[in-house]
Amino acid sequence: MIERLALDTSAAVDYIREDRLSPPQIKDAKIVVIPLTVVGELFHGASCSALPDVSRAIVESVIDRWKPLLPNVETARVYGEIRTALFRTTENLSASKVNDLWIAALCIQHHYSLLTNDRGFDRIAGLTVIHW
Repeated sequence: MIERLALDTSAAVDYIREDRLSPPQIKDAKIVVIPLTVVGELFHGASCSALPDVSRAIVESVIDRWKPLLPNVETARVYGEIRTALFRTTENLSASKVNDLWIAALCIQHHYSLLTNDRGFDRIAGLTVIHW
């Protein structure tokens, strides 16, 4: 059993969408949270969808199901450390990758494993990543 699990956007979307297989680790986790950055990415996707009102309601139900994991000053410190470490090895980070660093910082700060299918998280030191 997974004690503490945070969902990346890819895991949340696969859970929400009926045409995709839900990540099996979600049902095996004792505690599941959703980082605030992921909530923002879900609302963005909902607003861009063919049925934005319906999609936003689904995002609201996700927020009701899983507690949002909120950043604070300590999150910003961890974010800065991660970004600095990657800056020394990577030339540029796209805007979407910056969001990933905030997600990773929250997970590291609060000791959550991150459920994702994004291989970009694998290079972040100190982050426990679970793929399905």
